[in-house]
Amino acid sequence: MLRVYRYLLRPSRTQAAAMFRSLDLLRELYNGALQERRDAWRCQGHRVSAYDQMRQLKAIREERPEFAGIHVHLLQDAITRVDRSFAGFFRRCKNRSGKPGYPRFKGRGRYRTFTFKDAAHRNGAALVAGGNRVRLTGIGNVRFRQHRPMEGRTKQVSVTLSGDGRWYVAFVCDQVPIHPLPPTGKEVGIDLGITCFAALSDGPPGIDNPRPMEKAQWQLARSQRRVSRRKRGSSRRKKAVALLAQRHDRIAAIRRDHHHNAALLLVRNYDRIGIEDLEVRGLARGMLAKQVHDAGWGQFTTILRAKAESAGREVVAVDPRGTSQECSACGREVNKSLAVRVHNCPYCGLIVDRDINAARNILQRMGRIRRGEVADVRLLQDPRSPRLATG
Repeated sequence: MLRVYRYLLRPSRTQAAAMFRSLDLLRELYNGALQERRDAWRCQGHRVSAYDQMRQLKAIREERPEFAGIHVHLLQDAITRVDRSFAGFFRRCKNRSGKPGYPRFKGRGRYRTFTFKDAAHRNGAALVAGGNRVRLTGIGNVRFRQHRPMEGRTKQVSVTLSGDGRWYVAFVCDQVPIHPLPPTGKEVGIDLGITCFAALSDGPPGIDNPRPMEKAQWQLARSQRRVSRRKRGSSRRKKAVALLAQRHDRIAAIRRDHHHNAALLLVRNYDRIGIEDLEVRGLARGMLAKQVHDAGWGQFTTILRAKAESAGREVVAVDPRGTSQECSACGREVNKSLAVRVHNCPYCGLIVDRDINAARNILQRMGRIRRGEVADVRLLQDPRSPRLATG
């Protein structure tokens, strides 16, 4: 099992300055690699590959001594990120889905992460004896707050500068052991929504929607106006930007904490969990885009999948089409608009909350999938798919 452990770094002033300097140099390398690819295609019609650019790193380190102080894996990671940007651009051009978005240069403050990709062999990054420091090549032994123990073998180590100026370290670990929970003999269907974040098939109460973005809307608006009034490049603007980033980080933390708590509640109480296979990207472009982003269904599904796998539970994604219109008692279709919040079946007389009716339909569809009555099945615990959980 693959898992990501994320901790708060406590660097000294010297270490923080070294990390800032590394980010600036990596940003320069990123922009240079992007410039080379763009000019080669526009002037000669030649496509430069990532391997072509990585072969130039030796000469760059000899000509620019400041790059010699940075681990070569960080330099390779910058070029890999350029390659991924172009791969995404070509993929979007091929799919013709909206604007393809040509890769752009990274401005100051837009390059925030560097990754040591071979930490499994202690190449560039490794834990120091004691467990509360990490050795980063070119930076030193940096303290971090280990609020929970790590398990498994460390594969990669990434250092990220958040919007509010804090540093975080993320350890990507594989071979993480599974800790199965005792069986409960219960299963549930979940209908994700906005009014109620998650309605359960076994009836109310469901899981409430905290709406962190909506509750902090006035604070965000006030902070954004403060940024707009400040002069670009001034110290007061930098402080206002940091305050705005802190507001957004706080909202994201509240949402993430709610997702972890909700997923843990479900995993502890149910052996099998049926959930809608939602196309979140499409829903996030609709008329309820802000509410969909505020709910964060995609992040919740990822967290639920990881916790279920760690606990030996099963999560099954079912087709969400028609779950709100179909009667869970008789199976007849009862058309109703989104404004109608109560399911009232004229055929069998069932009167129940709209979301609970949808959750019961999801539970029934999960049962048909497990019995093999549905051919198109997608388990969220597919071993071929990447499984990441941030803790």
